[in-house]
Amino acid sequence: MNKDPQSEILFPDTTHTFADFFCGCGGLSLGLIQAGLKCVSAMDFDPDAISAYWLNLCVKGWSHLWISPENKKGAKRLTKILGNGDTVNWLFPHEIPDNWLQISDKPMPCLNLFLYSILDLEPEEWLDIMGLRLGDISVFAGGPPCQGFSTINNYRHVLDERNQLPLRYIHYAKICRPDYVLLENVPGLVTLGKTKDKETGPFVDWITEAFDNAGYNMNYQIHDVTEYGVPQSRRRVIFCATRKDTTLPPLRLTPGKYGKGDGKLPVQTVREAIGHLPPIEAGQTWGGDTVVPYGYDHADGYVICPECLEYNLKERTHCIHCGHLLDNPVQGGVFVIPGIGKLIDTNVPARAISI
Repeated sequence: MNKDPQSEILFPDTTHTFADFFCGCGGLSLGLIQAGLKCVSAMDFDPDAISAYWLNLCVKGWSHLWISPENKKGAKRLTKILGNGDTVNWLFPHEIPDNWLQISDKPMPCLNLFLYSILDLEPEEWLDIMGLRLGDISVFAGGPPCQGFSTINNYRHVLDERNQLPLRYIHYAKICRPDYVLLENVPGLVTLGKTKDKETGPFVDWITEAFDNAGYNMNYQIHDVTEYGVPQSRRRVIFCATRKDTTLPPLRLTPGKYGKGDGKLPVQTVREAIGHLPPIEAGQTWGGDTVVPYGYDHADGYVICPECLEYNLKERTHCIHCGHLLDNPVQGGVFVIPGIGKLIDTNVPARAISI
């Protein structure tokens, strides 16, 4: 009996691949890429967002840009912005090898970028465009538009047509069968349409049912990004789903190490996060051909870590950036000179240099 030639084909390992839906300019993709995952697809219907994504997270001559034939206005806008399609490649200065899926020590760009609405492209068609099979993509990640759920929308309503997008996203997962699915949105999704006799609105029930019918176990929780060291209070509900027919551990977000409670670090401040950046006026740029040093302003309540030379609140026992013991912190300031590095100035507080 002759063997099926198809059974002899060795397909590449796609264990660490992901697809980003409603990708915007690529913030979620960037985090997953830096974590070592490989982006096989990102999709959004907004040409301005897609142009930013293409510029920063794709590589001209290697990545593919797919434009919906129905979106003529968006295509025109995208062409105007991108021009000859050059990409920055700041994150990918290295060459992209043929076995990019197996490269573990370097971030890899997005392979397929789609200027499409998820409503206008069927999942089977989407996979066919990329030449992928069911189950080839390991992780789905997406944050459907939040305007219809947001509590700052005075006219929010259960029947807002944008609110169908989370269910459409889950339909993609049902057909394509990734191992894990992440769905992120504003906490207003949980409360929209809530009645007095229930703790949550109908969307939680609908999403739970949709994941169950798609073959996934799901849990959800509301997180604040300050828990993870982000200097901004931003609450989001995160749905984590795992395929039922696998032996994979359930997907859950680990609690952050910042915030209130025993063993928690104080939340990071804006100065600790970006205090090392040079002061500039609106519309100014810094750097380029002119090498201009800049310095930390002396700030009450802050010290400088002697190891990494970054801002820290005085009450910290260890540096929030590198973990160094702050038993002898720098009390003065730090000058930064491009091409040379950081220089400590402990005699007088460093003053910002106007450029």
